[in-house]
Amino acid sequence: MPLVGTYELNIDGKNRLAVPFAVRRGLSDRDGGHSMYVAPGRRPGTLSLVPRLWFEKSHEDDPDGDVLSEEAYEWRQFELSNSALLDPDSQGRLTMPDKLLTRAAIGREVSVIGVGDRLEIWNRSDYEAFMDSKWPQYPQMRSAASDEINQLKEKAAAQRNGGKAE
Repeated sequence: MPLVGTYELNIDGKNRLAVPFAVRRGLSDRDGGHSMYVAPGRRPGTLSLVPRLWFEKSHEDDPDGDVLSEEAYEWRQFELSNSALLDPDSQGRLTMPDKLLTRAAIGREVSVIGVGDRLEIWNRSDYEAFMDSKWPQYPQMRSAASDEINQLKEKAAAQRNGGKAE
């Protein structure tokens, strides 16, 4: 089940973030339960929350660090050293590492958004500015993204079929 939706939340004084019930309900033992990894987000100023098994599966076939270019190795160093496995408390709250919140400049008022395989944590004001700038472009963005996604799906299908198009 893809993670979807936008949730206006607060990080409390103990750096706890309450994962919305709708999200927790959608995560099952096949996803690693309610444990999640927090990692730097794709966009500066954001953090990603990835269900435990999804995160671990995305790294299971990673090549050994000795065969990586220096650039790829440094990316791996950065991402994995700034990631942490978080287990929720009995109320479904995750305690966010202070160092990550500080480095990403995440404040107390946040927007948590579902982006398919992960949640992203944004400063609420940054997310609102992003939405304000993107909303008018939505039809064009959707069309371009749909074309790109369909091309990637076709390429993946061709690779599964030994290079032959379906």
